[in-house]
Amino acid sequence: MTRKAFYAYPGGHRDVEDSIGAAVSRVTNFKIKPWPKMDIFGFRIDELIREEIVEAEILFADITYPNFNVYYEIGYSIGRLKPVVPTMNYAVTTANANASLTGIFDVTGQIRYQNAQELEEKIRDTNADAWANHYIKEKNHNEPLFILDTLRKIDFRQYIFNAVSNSGVEKNTFDPDETPRLSLSTSVADISASTGVIIPLLSSNIEDSFRHNLRAAFLLGLAHGFDVEPLVLQYENEPAPLDFRDFITTVRSRREVDQKVEEYCQKTLIKNQKRSVIAQIPNRSLLEKIDLGASAAEKEAQRLGSYFLRTAEYSRSLRADGALVVGRKGSGKSAIFYSVIDRKADDKTALTVELKPESHSLSELREKLLEVMSVGVFDHTIAAFWQYIIYIEILLQLRDKALLKAKYNFKKLKEIEEIESEFSLTEEMVSGDFTARLEGAVKAVVGAIDPKDRGEQVRNKLTNLLFERQIGQLRNAVVKLAGDFESIIVLFDNIDKGWPARQVEAHDVRMVQHLANVLTQLQRDLRRREITLEYLLFIRSDVYEQLVEETSDRGKYNAIRVDWSDAEQLRFLLKQRVVSNVPADQANAAWVAIDPMLDDGTSGVTAMIQASLMRPRFLIDLAERAVSFAINRGHEFVSSKDVTDALASHSLYLVTDFGYELRDVSGISEKIFYAFLGYGDVVDENQAIEIIDKQNIGIDTGRVINLLLWYGFFGIIDRRGKKAFIYDREYDISRLEAERDQQAPKIEYVINPAFLRGL
Repeated sequence: MTRKAFYAYPGGHRDVEDSIGAAVSRVTNFKIKPWPKMDIFGFRIDELIREEIVEAEILFADITYPNFNVYYEIGYSIGRLKPVVPTMNYAVTTANANASLTGIFDVTGQIRYQNAQELEEKIRDTNADAWANHYIKEKNHNEPLFILDTLRKIDFRQYIFNAVSNSGVEKNTFDPDETPRLSLSTSVADISASTGVIIPLLSSNIEDSFRHNLRAAFLLGLAHGFDVEPLVLQYENEPAPLDFRDFITTVRSRREVDQKVEEYCQKTLIKNQKRSVIAQIPNRSLLEKIDLGASAAEKEAQRLGSYFLRTAEYSRSLRADGALVVGRKGSGKSAIFYSVIDRKADDKTALTVELKPESHSLSELREKLLEVMSVGVFDHTIAAFWQYIIYIEILLQLRDKALLKAKYNFKKLKEIEEIESEFSLTEEMVSGDFTARLEGAVKAVVGAIDPKDRGEQVRNKLTNLLFERQIGQLRNAVVKLAGDFESIIVLFDNIDKGWPARQVEAHDVRMVQHLANVLTQLQRDLRRREITLEYLLFIRSDVYEQLVEETSDRGKYNAIRVDWSDAEQLRFLLKQRVVSNVPADQANAAWVAIDPMLDDGTSGVTAMIQASLMRPRFLIDLAERAVSFAINRGHEFVSSKDVTDALASHSLYLVTDFGYELRDVSGISEKIFYAFLGYGDVVDENQAIEIIDKQNIGIDTGRVINLLLWYGFFGIIDRRGKKAFIYDREYDISRLEAERDQQAPKIEYVINPAFLRGL
């Protein structure tokens, strides 16, 4: 039986066009129409292509060269529940890198060819039905809106997010800063479960714009395939791809962005009230019922409670009256943040103040202040700034609670009105979110600084503008409205969200230090007025280490460390995710289904834990990849090959995207891992120094080596002859360095096997 297919590929590449043209003319088991064969004269090409996809049984799509139209067509086909077969000419030197740009094709596999004959043979032998969509979800009425976030939090992006926050619509986002890879399963689940989708397009001068716009094209195709009408915004007038040119709205000011987003959010709320039915896949296999959820807690806030692992660190966070929650990126800090909020929400005698800016311009503030003032005045100004910010946020939360109770209490309403007038609490200020208010405060300070001013002049001006004059009155207003609560709980996360790439600097750490000190000071000030203030400040481990180094009293901070070192605990965490969404009588079978025995006798889950650098986010991503490989290959259980392919894919991620985490903290090039390509699993100290020196990093070689130890790329061989990485030593870098130095003069470093597969 001949099956009808459509072949999408970019024009202008003869190495692809010639192979595809010759192959499809000779294939007999498929009747394939390549897009150049369409009769498009006098018709809109985008409509005709969608019609061809709808009429076809299968889509073949070439991803040798990334192309917006092709990515759109792939997304549209998946949304229409059509099998999609990616193809790739591996003779092209950039093909592998191109295919792995976004993460969409990490687990799909491709028909790989180098000439027309090879492509023809593989098309003839392909089982296209194994490539069908298995990831659609029921509509999520709790979070009806999906937003594609940008890597750099530019003003255009800020306008969109502020407008959504003001609308009150709950959102789900994909943030490449948190999760660099856009997985096929997650994107299909997110879009199919959404009632509205907002997609910004970026101009070519913005960092990561090409990869972002590829994601945008794919997600837009998915939305159209699932009959979700998205809002696609661009801030420039650059030529748009043919397939979706007519779906793009161009905006030229913040006011236009606000208007378009607010109108769209209103429509989304209305549509969200209607019952939506999407096509369901019958007879789902056990693997297809497993839903591991998103690896980033920000995307799982609504359902985190169903499988959150209540660790001892979580219990300490609940009990703490003031603490720093410290962990590496992906260790679960945000999961604790949301879980503490959920738990505290049941206590009506406590006011919970959530401070989680989605981005900010604190680095801009820091740079501006350093231009015009001494360190002492800088410290004074930043401390006052934080007092103002924290007090104003507590006051706004108290105001909202008081308004609910003061509806028929004229005296209380009058009291609230007086407070609003005293502190200029405009409608824009009270209806916005914390991110917008933080940005506004930063801009107010920066705008007030005259480059001609110096030292005390700046201090006096800023004192009059925002801070010292109002801080006492703010505290009194908080005391006046806090009578209905026994305690106030402040949770502050994402302090590092807006920091610049290329290195965390000393003054960034100082800003965190002042924030921690101010929270303690506010705690004391309010306690004297018989109000209990509790706080949790969530920060990255590397920032905390620098914070401690700059503090004379090393025991000053109550630190709750959430980095993981127990493999069994991680195994239990993963099991909670696996069994939480399958019927109880299938829980054990589901766990067995994802844990095959590998060829070397290691269990699949054990191998994934070993490759995860002991980070829950990496482990969840790894398991998701293994399950996705198995589903896409038509397997009833995860096989040994599914796990090994997932490990290889994850290793490529570590070598490429993970390098950006190291770069953003230290300033070391994100390509540092590539320097060790081909060196095997052990290098001695002289080799390591030689390799690093060749990179001309501009940073002390010893510091680079220590950072590679800190991040788990390097390990050592201990006295018992075993490999030891930082997580094997409870993240005690001093101990690891001491064990290494005992080996002198013959010091050797072990490259983590999790990276080796990608090297």
